Amino acid sequence: MPRLIKPPVKAACLPCRTSKTRCDGQHPCGSCSARKRECSYRPSRRGGPRRGARYEEAQRRPTGGNSLSSSISDVADEIEPFLDNMISLVSPFAGIHNLDLSPDSLSTVDGAHQFWGQLTPHDDSSFDSAPVHDVGSIRAYQSEVEIANAYYIYIHPYLPLLPPPVVPQHEDHPTVVRPFGESSQPEKSHMPYWPTSSLSLALSAILVLIPTAEDTFPMTETNAALRRSYAQLFAQAALAAVEAETDDLSPALSTNVPGIESSRALSGLHPQVPTQLDPVLALVVLSIYEYCQRGNVSRMRARGNQAITTAMDISIYSLDSTTTDYSEAQRRAWWMTVSERDMILSRLLLTGSIDLGHVYPPIVSMTDPRITTPYPKFDVHLEPWHMKMKAQEALFESSKMVQNIERVDETTDLSDFGNRIRKLDSNLVSLVGEADRHLLTTFDEGSEASVAQTMWMVSRMLIHAARTRLHRFRAFMDIPLFLDNYCDLAAINSEDFPHQSAPKWVSDREVSFPFTEQESSIICLKSSLVVTTIYRNLPYANPLGSATSSKSRTYPKTIPYFACSAMQSCYGLLMLLHRLRASLSTGQLSNCYHLLSNPTPASEIADVERLSEELRHGVEILGRSLKSDVIFEGVGGMGQEIEGAYLAAFPGSFGI
Repeated sequence: MPRLIKPPVKAACLPCRTSKTRCDGQHPCGSCSARKRECSYRPSRRGGPRRGARYEEAQRRPTGGNSLSSSISDVADEIEPFLDNMISLVSPFAGIHNLDLSPDSLSTVDGAHQFWGQLTPHDDSSFDSAPVHDVGSIRAYQSEVEIANAYYIYIHPYLPLLPPPVVPQHEDHPTVVRPFGESSQPEKSHMPYWPTSSLSLALSAILVLIPTAEDTFPMTETNAALRRSYAQLFAQAALAAVEAETDDLSPALSTNVPGIESSRALSGLHPQVPTQLDPVLALVVLSIYEYCQRGNVSRMRARGNQAITTAMDISIYSLDSTTTDYSEAQRRAWWMTVSERDMILSRLLLTGSIDLGHVYPPIVSMTDPRITTPYPKFDVHLEPWHMKMKAQEALFESSKMVQNIERVDETTDLSDFGNRIRKLDSNLVSLVGEADRHLLTTFDEGSEASVAQTMWMVSRMLIHAARTRLHRFRAFMDIPLFLDNYCDLAAINSEDFPHQSAPKWVSDREVSFPFTEQESSIICLKSSLVVTTIYRNLPYANPLGSATSSKSRTYPKTIPYFACSAMQSCYGLLMLLHRLRASLSTGQLSNCYHLLSNPTPASEIADVERLSEELRHGVEILGRSLKSDVIFEGVGGMGQEIEGAYLAAFPGSFGI
């Protein structure tokens, strides 16, 4: 049964805000009393009675006035108590958390308890403190065949690194390994089987993060720390194996190359994959591991760059359609490597880890005439690979355009900005129409039909995320809703909120941006709702008849390398929700007519209520999806951020 929680207070005291702990709003509060510190509160920075002042100001405005500055003022006033609630609800570990920047804080039981205790969803009993006698466990496999089978269940639906399996899949039956004492370090000797290649080691680093069905309390601090330690053991071993295997790489993968014996050239994971591909694919997996689990974007980039360089060294970019030996394996290795390279650049821009001045030209571009390797095939009517590459390029171009806009100053030439923005948006609209074609197709033709369908869904998601990113500032002025700064979303802790007046450069942006606030708001609404629908339909892992439900908390829903798409969409939904509430509180419902379907004065309140419920439901879907991927500690805090925002917006609810 879900646990009841106290609704958040209207204002947190200054010490609780500083330490990012929950405040009960008393004078003094319980937290300050327990710590014997001075408890003080600050008045609202906007001053005056919240609704009364806003309402009187609204009455003085001309009817129908909905300028950008007045919209900012109304929404900022409505959001300020929400921000107080967020600060008291959300942990300092939310967002993209780099485990490598603070290893000491997570290397002990107390440190792990702090992290996972703060990350606790309020309605998930699996996060309760485990009994003292409860002992965590990790999953292990006894052969390359078992690792490959687990890969096809949990990883392949979102990362189709290998060709389709050549043997029937069977139910996942991992070996359960119990810990060897709380103070024991992870050791290779503790495992019943040690993987034999860099790729199987890298895959094991992902698989070991998935709790076993026998683990009653999978997200307690000791159990999470146990999985984390073995994942890092596998990842470090995989990187060492990559170095050794790279030294032995041959210049080509053809069986006609002298010195390559077919009996020694095949991977233990798949009989159609040459071993020369193992280090390339391992680096792709390690890049995703560094982002999703470790939250280390610097190492993510390093692994991705090494993967593309290694792939170039073995010339898998220059195959042609007549190549037959290992063809599909080579195609997937090359295009999965390029795909990860493009996603890395988009993530770096979205997380603010690099700026345009540090985006170097890639080793090889999509238009390079040297690239002759065809796309892989799923043997379905609509092959998704070309659309996936276009979607990732669109996301990168959108992020790059936004970064250009954010650099506008007095010296910037704005004469061509409007045309560039409109052209990019037009390209995104064309991609939306092209990607939507798959909705008219049934994917039941081949063994990988479901994988192809998932790739189409992810592609659509990235395109809509790109369009939302392009229009987000124009629609919402980047008013912060989340505690930390990640996915290029402004943070609550910024010093310039709430805005007393629009910054000087806003007028320049308004002149150069070829869409009105209302037009951009509608675009963000539609795209965010599409992303919500896609997230609801993304498939869960299917353990093939496992006694544990496929939707159990035991399994992640996705490999969350695209989690920022959900955060961007959730931000849009929450901002629109607060805009509707601001219109209600000021009595100026006409200000949000553009968001409603054929509103009239007689129906406007009911129309606002319907849209508000749709927005709330969308936030719930996105929050639940990201919470299901909480086992990945690098991005696991995103689900907690969404839940904190949800609880702040809906005090007294049970969470998502």
